[in-house]
Amino acid sequence: MKNIVLFAFVLAAIAPMSAQSASGMAAMQYFVGSWSCHGGMMNDPSHASVTYTMDNGILRQWVSVAPTAKMKQPYYIAFETSYDAKHQRYSQTALDYLGGWSISYAKPFTGNTERWTDAASSDGKLGWGEGVRVNQNETTYTGYPSMTAKSPDFKVTCTRNS
Repeated sequence: MKNIVLFAFVLAAIAPMSAQSASGMAAMQYFVGSWSCHGGMMNDPSHASVTYTMDNGILRQWVSVAPTAKMKQPYYIAFETSYDAKHQRYSQTALDYLGGWSISYAKPFTGNTERWTDAASSDGKLGWGEGVRVNQNETTYTGYPSMTAKSPDFKVTCTRNS
């Protein structure tokens, strides 16, 4: 389940190139709309559709992951992201339809790359991920299963629909 959470997590974790100088939640405004993603676990890629809305300074995200060879049913997860001004970082929570959860955080982004740290209910271990903003309409995310891992177990590319 953590790997599926990572797939969904990437969709909320990557900020746009245009938002590099924006502070707080203004950097997340870029995501509002719909996206299509392909990738996921290295041995079981999938497709996902994602919808983002901004509501009172909270970025809300709904993810629907299509079934795969190993995952026979669709997977659904919702995220909420906000900015913690006191600690100068983004905070994110996720809850899936099976009761799984994750919490994540990231410092404000610089350049076209950001780094997120997360913990998920599926294994309770800290993991990390790196998002790269390719351009205004495409991002990639690579996830690692532990804080010391050098080999990824997850990779996805997302493209804006609207």
